[in-house]
Amino acid sequence: MSVNRQQTIKPLLYLPATAPLPEADILGAVQGIVFDATGGNGVRDLASEITTTRCFIRIGPVENLTEVDLDGVLASGIDGVVLTECHGPADIQKLDVLLRVAEAIAGSAAGSLAVLAEYATTPQSVLSPHSLKGASPRLKGFVFSAALLAESAGCAVPSEEKDAAPVIVAGRAAAVLRASEAGVAAYDMLPGDADTEAAVRRYCAASARNGFSAVAAQSPQQIALIGAASLSSQTSAGGGR
Repeated sequence: MSVNRQQTIKPLLYLPATAPLPEADILGAVQGIVFDATGGNGVRDLASEITTTRCFIRIGPVENLTEVDLDGVLASGIDGVVLTECHGPADIQKLDVLLRVAEAIAGSAAGSLAVLAEYATTPQSVLSPHSLKGASPRLKGFVFSAALLAESAGCAVPSEEKDAAPVIVAGRAAAVLRASEAGVAAYDMLPGDADTEAAVRRYCAASARNGFSAVAAQSPQQIALIGAASLSSQTSAGGGR
């Protein structure tokens, strides 16, 4: 069974580029941390920070990346990158080449950096007929954001799943289907305003129904709420024991 058919992995946590690492209990509850280096945000030195959690740098879109950018990314000591505005396999393949050059310059092992791609967040990627299967051995998963797709397509961000515009429904389907086809994980970004246990439980349940492997959170508080919601669900299922 493909990993994106059931929520069997921990969530991702997105943080600003300069944010400190969260507390140990939050670190232990996530699959990895994504530091946002887009929009001119600097790339921090993570090599000196002691953590067992995988760290990623959010970069892109690919047409804006240079070898100098990626030299700085590798110097930060990260485990991988998250590519924004991924339109299809050509973007992944171009990033793969750029990373190979940067790894060679840095003396790192070829293919050492993993890639996650923010996919189905633009109309081009939702409508793309091209499979991403085999695009790069680095590719480990997709991240879908309803808010990013809504902004790109000019439609409203849904407050509830039942109110989602057809564009958002199509985007979710594209992200999950392409991830299933490629055999990689699919992450569903939690809305920034999901700030209660009930809201997080509702969104996580909807994400699982839609076929996503896990969610991506936008704050340590959301990670704590995911844990609380999960504990509450397990308690309810066990009859309170």
